[in-house]
Amino acid sequence: MNKSVDHIVVGQGLAGSILALTLLERGRSVMVIDDGNPVTASKVAAGLYNPVVFKRLVKSWMADDLLPYMDSFYPRMETMLEQSFYFSKRILKPFAEEQEKTLWLKKTDEPVGKYLNREIYNDDLGGIVFNPLGISEVVHAGNLDTPKFLSATRNYLLKQDVILEEKFEHDLLVTNENTAHYKGIAARKIIFCEGHKTTLNPFFSWLPFKLTKGEIITIRLEKGYKIPDEIVLNKAVFILPLGNDTYKVGATYEWNDLSENITEKGRSELVEKLEKVLKISFEVIDHQAGIRPTVNDRRPLIGLHPDLDALGVFNGMGTKGVMLAPFFASQFADFLEGSAPLDKEVDIARFK
Repeated sequence: MNKSVDHIVVGQGLAGSILALTLLERGRSVMVIDDGNPVTASKVAAGLYNPVVFKRLVKSWMADDLLPYMDSFYPRMETMLEQSFYFSKRILKPFAEEQEKTLWLKKTDEPVGKYLNREIYNDDLGGIVFNPLGISEVVHAGNLDTPKFLSATRNYLLKQDVILEEKFEHDLLVTNENTAHYKGIAARKIIFCEGHKTTLNPFFSWLPFKLTKGEIITIRLEKGYKIPDEIVLNKAVFILPLGNDTYKVGATYEWNDLSENITEKGRSELVEKLEKVLKISFEVIDHQAGIRPTVNDRRPLIGLHPDLDALGVFNGMGTKGVMLAPFFASQFADFLEGSAPLDKEVDIARFK
């Protein structure tokens, strides 16, 4: 193959897909390289977006900027890809203790309050949920059906003939000052979106990842009970309706065992937490694991290599990727075009 493109994008997880679509939407020529690994954090993820950090009841970083951009980006992609995968949800939060409820009511008068419902309900969702202290909700939340989004993106890239379905071989990459060359493809920039595999990338392995393994289970509720599709429950775990009376439940956080294997420990942790939330019985029908590309300072890793200007990275979105990736893909595209700087908090130059 002898071909010239503006950008090679390595990896078609959430970050790579969103960056590639952003560049294509701007009329840039792109070649995506991805081997189709079925076990990735993006494919396992629930795809939840939530403007509130429950632990401290504060706004998620940059939520006021990220949410409006998301609400424009994903519907445009639904039109472009001819699929529906972006859904608004109510995140219901049953209170675990009185002081949690008191803090919630106090926070409704603070900046985060724009995302918190002031009303407290005594609803147990038709006998499904333990709710002795009341329940409230986060507004402007929801989820991206990540498997559906990634599949729709891949089909689109295949139709456009802009994806190579193979493993990227770093030792075959040749760069000079202005160009990257890979197997007959010349590009002005090659951008690595490899998730946790970036730790094995010889050009970017120096970046300070703090990887976390996450496990989730899929359950079926006791016959005759159903959580409405527009609701996500969050109390120690999240419970996300998937349709067909199945629900995704997660997630664990493991910093030591970074294999992609599911564990009995992870399953047991989720089941035990779930039993404290649900009044009814349930059956575990699936169990998955993935490695999140989280970072020490909990900020994305975006920018160009300090010595090799033709090499870039767009990564480290962590658990907030659904919210972060569209906004920063646009900012990175502006940066690559020379029209705007990168936010200093995400620029990998902060680690030079």
